Amino acid sequence: MNEIQTYSEFNNTLFQEIYMLFCGMQDCPPLYSYGPAVRDSYIFHICTKGKGTFYSGASSYPIETGQGFLIRPDRLTFYQADEMDPWSYVWVAVGGTDLVRYFSQIGITPDHPVFTCPDPEQAKAYVLDMISHHKMSFQNEIYTQGVLLQFLALLIGESGYKTKSSKKIADVYVSQAISYIHKNYQNPITVQEIADFLSLNRSYLTELFLKTVHLSPQQFLVKYRMTKACELLDHTSLPIEHIAYSCGYSSTFSFSKAFRKVNGLSPSQYRQEHKRPPYSMDSNR
Repeated sequence: MNEIQTYSEFNNTLFQEIYMLFCGMQDCPPLYSYGPAVRDSYIFHICTKGKGTFYSGASSYPIETGQGFLIRPDRLTFYQADEMDPWSYVWVAVGGTDLVRYFSQIGITPDHPVFTCPDPEQAKAYVLDMISHHKMSFQNEIYTQGVLLQFLALLIGESGYKTKSSKKIADVYVSQAISYIHKNYQNPITVQEIADFLSLNRSYLTELFLKTVHLSPQQFLVKYRMTKACELLDHTSLPIEHIAYSCGYSSTFSFSKAFRKVNGLSPSQYRQEHKRPPYSMDSNR
C-alpha cells in the first residue's frame, strides 16, 4: 500500500480561545514512521483504521482504531505504523489561549497524551468537512470553527480516557534509549554508550530496537540527527560546518556523507531546494 495523504492549512482572524491551524489525513504503508521530531503546534491524531505506536519522551503508547494521541510543542515524538496492520489516521492542529481547558475536558494531561474517540469515522468526516472549507474567507473561517467545536465535542463526550502505556521491559528500555538520544544527540555518542547507560549488552539493545521500532539504535540516532539537520537547514542560515557539529558530527565530511545517504542529496543541495524564512535560534517554538 502506498502512502496517501490529504492536507490543508487554515487562516484565523476571528477566534482566540481555540482555533484551527491545519488538518489532514493519511493512509500509511507498513512501518511508515514520522520523526523523531519536535513539532511547533498541538496536534491531535486519531487512528481511524489499523494500529501503530506513539512515542513521547520516554513513554510508548500502542494505538489502535478509536484511539488518539496529542503531540505537544517542543516535545520529542516519534510514531510508527504497525507492520501487519498499518494505521490510517486524521490529524487536527490547534492554537489558542485556552487550550488547556479543552484538553482537560478530553482527559489529556502532559503525562497522559492518549485519549479515546468513540466514533473515528465521524472524526474523519469532520476533518474532510474542514478540508473542503479551507479557502480563505470569513464564511469558511466561521464554518470551520463550528466543525472544529463539533470535533472537540466528540472527544469530550468520551472523557473517560484510557492510557495503554506498554509495561513490557523491551518498551521501557527502548523508551529510555530514545530519551537518551533526545538529550545527547548533539554529542558524539555511540550505541555502546547508550547501552552502557542502560546497563545492557549492545547486541541485546539492538535486538530490542529492531523488535520494537524496526530500526537499529544507530539507524534511529542517525534518523533523529538528520531530522534536526533538516530543521536547521530549512530555517537557519548557519554554515554547514556548524550544523554538522550541532548534530553530533565531528567533521563536515562525515556529516555530508551521512546526510546524502539518508536524503539522497548533499546538505547544500537540500538547502537550495527547501529554502524557507529563517527563524531566531533563541525564539520560543
